[in-house]
Amino acid sequence: MWWEDCLNHTAQPTHPQVSEKTAREALLEHVKSRCCYGEGAAKNMAITKLKYSSAFHYELQTFTEKRETSWKFVPYSGGEVDGAENGLAPLPWDINAKPSGVFKNEEKFIRVPHTSSVKQCHRCRGVGHVVCSECYGKGWIRCQMCNGYGYRTQSEQRERCINCSLSHHGRGRQDCNECDVKGKLTCLACEGHGQILCYIRLTVTWKVNTSEHIVEDMALPEQLVRFVSGQVAYEEEGPQVIPLQGFPDEAINMASAQLVQDHLRKYQDQRILAQRQQVRVVPITSVHYEWKGCDGEFWLCGYENKVYAPDYPQTCCCCCSCTLS
Repeated sequence: MWWEDCLNHTAQPTHPQVSEKTAREALLEHVKSRCCYGEGAAKNMAITKLKYSSAFHYELQTFTEKRETSWKFVPYSGGEVDGAENGLAPLPWDINAKPSGVFKNEEKFIRVPHTSSVKQCHRCRGVGHVVCSECYGKGWIRCQMCNGYGYRTQSEQRERCINCSLSHHGRGRQDCNECDVKGKLTCLACEGHGQILCYIRLTVTWKVNTSEHIVEDMALPEQLVRFVSGQVAYEEEGPQVIPLQGFPDEAINMASAQLVQDHLRKYQDQRILAQRQQVRVVPITSVHYEWKGCDGEFWLCGYENKVYAPDYPQTCCCCCSCTLS
C-alpha cells in the first residue's frame, strides 16, 4: 500500500547555543528593518543573561475523501444518451476514483453512468430562445438622447434626434443592441437547441485537514512559532495514527489525544485515507539585557534566530516605560 514504510522516529534534537554576539547581531538586523526603531539600544545594551528553552509544535493531518452527488445539465444537440435502459446507476462509493497523490487537495467531477436523460429546456420551454430582458421583446427601447420625443430637446429649431433618426422603429425609439432588434435572445441554458441533457454528477473531494497545537511557556505569538524553522523530533504516517503517549512533554501527548479524537468525530461522514502527525522542536533563546537602568528581554526563535522584541526600548512610538534620549 502507499502508506507502507512511512513510519519514522527522529531523535530528540539538541538546542543550538546562541552567543551574545549572535543575539546582538540578530537584534540589530531586526531593528534596521523597523523604520521607527533606533539602533542605539541594540548596540549599547548590556546583555546580562541568555536562557535556552524550546517550544513544541504538534501538527495532525488527516487526508479525507468526500463524495457528493447533484443534478446537472448541459445543452443537448443530439448524440448517445447513457440512460437507465443501459443498467442500474452505481452508488457513489462504487465508482472508481483515485487521487493523484497523497496529502494533496484535489477535486474531481464524474458523470454517474446510466443517469442521463433528455428533457425539454426549462428556461425557454423548448423553443430555443427567450425574451430580451432589455427591450422586453419589442426590439426597441426609448431613445436615451431625446427621451422618446424624437427631436433634439435643446435645439431652438425642430431638429430630428440624430440618435434615433435611423431606427427601424420610428422616431423616439432606439434599436435594441442587446438582441439586435429581434426582441429575443438565444437561450443560454440549451444554446438554442431547446433540449438539455440531465445527469447526476459525482463530486469527489480529497482534502488535507490540519490541526495544530503549540506548547511554549513564554507567551510568544503562535504564528511566530508556527513559521520559524525547527527540527522534527517525531513523525508518523499511516492509514490511521494513534495518539502520542511517550513524548517528554505531557501537554503534547494530551493535545495529540484530543486532536486525533476530534478528527475521527469530525470526519466520520467521510473516508479517512491516511493520517500523519509530527512534532517539531523550535529552539527559543531568551535574551535578558540592561539599558539605561532598565531591564528588558527579547527572544530569538528558530534556527534563523527570528527576533521577537515587543518591548524594544528605543522607538519613536514610546512603547516602553524607559526614558529615551
